[in-house]
Amino acid sequence: MKHSFNYILLILLVISLGSCSSSDDPQPSTPADVAGVPDKPGEAKVIGKVDVLKMGTFTSQSGSNTKGMIDLVTDESGDFFVKLSDDFNSSFHTGTVTVYLSDSKNLTLSETSSFQLVAVVDAPGEHYYKLPNFPSAKFTHGILWCGAAAIPFGYAEFN
Repeated sequence: MKHSFNYILLILLVISLGSCSSSDDPQPSTPADVAGVPDKPGEAKVIGKVDVLKMGTFTSQSGSNTKGMIDLVTDESGDFFVKLSDDFNSSFHTGTVTVYLSDSKNLTLSETSSFQLVAVVDAPGEHYYKLPNFPSAKFTHGILWCGAAAIPFGYAEFN
């Protein structure tokens, strides 16, 4: 009986991790992705020169091979954005890797005041995600999170 239970747990683990590496999932909608292909309907644009306010370099977690940078930036119109660098990449791009701002390198979803949801990442490369205002100073890290497996794919401390 114990052996069967362990076998079932192993199968569930493989299924949940497999869901973070499949590229056959339909593309989810993403909130306010403002870079990329200009023809995307509903996509806002960065206006003019971009100034970097804070920056961080991703540290890969959970074998995701995440790399690149995350920056907090502002454009000429005074809007604020989270920017993922042009060399940003992760082994997962199905739409369930989510960008958060967090008050530590460990995302604590049970403490809603400890994070701010930014956007869903569905492709490598440069992306801009519009923020409603400049984020609270308590948010010291950018986090990449695989929601399907509930595991971190990377974090970056802002400097």
